[in-house]
Amino acid sequence: MACSVAVVLTVFQQIAGLHTLDTREAVQRLLDAPPFQGTGLSVDDVIGVVRVLSMVAAACATATAILGWHVLQRSKSSRVALTVLAVPLFVTGLGTGGVLSTAVLAAALLLWLQPARDWFDGRWQPAPPAPSSPAPGRTSPPPSSTPSSTPTLPPASPPGAGQEQPRPYAGWPPPQQSWPLPQGTWPPPASTLPPRAAPPAPGTPAPSVGRPPAVVAAAVLTWVCSVLLGGLFVAGSLWLMASPDPLMDEMTRQHPELVSDGSVTVDMVRVMLAVVASVIGLWVLAACVAAFFLLRRAAWARAVLIVSSGVAGLGLVVLALLNSAMVVPLAGAVAVVALLLRRDVSGWFGRPR
Repeated sequence: MACSVAVVLTVFQQIAGLHTLDTREAVQRLLDAPPFQGTGLSVDDVIGVVRVLSMVAAACATATAILGWHVLQRSKSSRVALTVLAVPLFVTGLGTGGVLSTAVLAAALLLWLQPARDWFDGRWQPAPPAPSSPAPGRTSPPPSSTPSSTPTLPPASPPGAGQEQPRPYAGWPPPQQSWPLPQGTWPPPASTLPPRAAPPAPGTPAPSVGRPPAVVAAAVLTWVCSVLLGGLFVAGSLWLMASPDPLMDEMTRQHPELVSDGSVTVDMVRVMLAVVASVIGLWVLAACVAAFFLLRRAAWARAVLIVSSGVAGLGLVVLALLNSAMVVPLAGAVAVVALLLRRDVSGWFGRPR
């Protein structure tokens, strides 16, 4: 978790210094030397690749930092996700030095070794404390070989034994013999324990367990963020399809060669926007449907929402670096993943209905 947070901070610092003069000169010297000499790459191309790799590293590091917390809660799914994300983090983190990303990968691999595996399986037991040894220079006294001097009392004789019973008075019945009593005449002692509940009859349904509040919160967050964010993307795509002139002007300013030679046309831009709007609309619809079945205790809906929120979070990290307003939906995506990975939520889905 600490190395993941350090990777995120390092990436932000690196992205802030990509367009400095020192960075451009260093990249130019790298391109002028073999093996990059003659590859046709420009300084802007290399800086763009480094920016993309840094954003991917920051997204993976953010996810591994969150998953690290859930790994401490003995979540096996978080361990698997952390190990999977540690691989792209290691590759993309080479641009930030590689030391921190390597430490994250090594820590993820340690989770699959002993005794970590026994701890995740619930078989790990702490080592028993070592027996305390006597202090130096002090010896324990030897056991005494003489018998104890405590006198042993003889067994008590029953009351009335060896004594003559008094003679009855005239007119009174003789006294009943009360000692010794035959075995089995004493009443059983009264039990102070509460009565044991009768076992349920076969076929009786088990008592229902209430839905965890984290499940309701995850479903509500999914509906709100999906409708708002997806609606904004779809509405923006439709507006650009209706009036693509601002987008074409910006593309002409950044890449005039693509517009001049006809590689990018207005019709092509409209088709791309229509595809993007359709994909995002279907994604939002699928997330809303999965949130509905999540409340109905469908395990597949939980897995779909975890994957969907994780992928959306990775994309929102990139967008948050360009626009700070994307931090709000990014926090919502992270919150959905964190809520669905809680131990009580996992137990509620794993419990038979």
